[in-house]
Amino acid sequence: MKNLDWKAFLRREGGSLLTILCGVILVMRPDTASALLSAVAGWALIAVGVAALIAGFAGDFGMGSIVTGAVLLMAGAWLHRNPLMIASVIGFVAGFWVLRQGLKAMKDAQRSKRNGGLWIPGAVLAVLEALIGVRLMLSPLSISRMVLSIGGLALIAIGACTLAAHYKSTRYIPEPGGIIDADE
Repeated sequence: MKNLDWKAFLRREGGSLLTILCGVILVMRPDTASALLSAVAGWALIAVGVAALIAGFAGDFGMGSIVTGAVLLMAGAWLHRNPLMIASVIGFVAGFWVLRQGLKAMKDAQRSKRNGGLWIPGAVLAVLEALIGVRLMLSPLSISRMVLSIGGLALIAIGACTLAAHYKSTRYIPEPGGIIDADE
């Protein structure tokens, strides 16, 4: 059995291992991941706001830059203070969208009943979809947890597939020095 060159292994497989690690973190701690994303977005807004304020006070862009910088600075500070707010807003909007789709499906089921078509399965699914939308609107962080957990599972699968592909492809590459020279 060959000795493992850890430096070469980490150089070649480090990205895949890091992808798997990020996926495991997302699956195990989805709230922490969304809070981290919100905090990073908050710091980015603060940095852009400060830059806009400096540009505005330096006289390059005037009053519009000062107002924009102040708004960005306040939004960044608010996001940094409330790190789960982005996940909460996204979850509420997603719940509203699912509710809207359910109401649209109810309208379609009603139209199908009026035209004499099969309407009961569509109506049942429409009511179920509307109830799920209301549930998501009442608990908006649940969709964020679900999406981040699914994203984590996807990262784990991508990292594992990349590791498997690297392993499979390196098995067929000959060792240096094991090459037979045809000229000799």
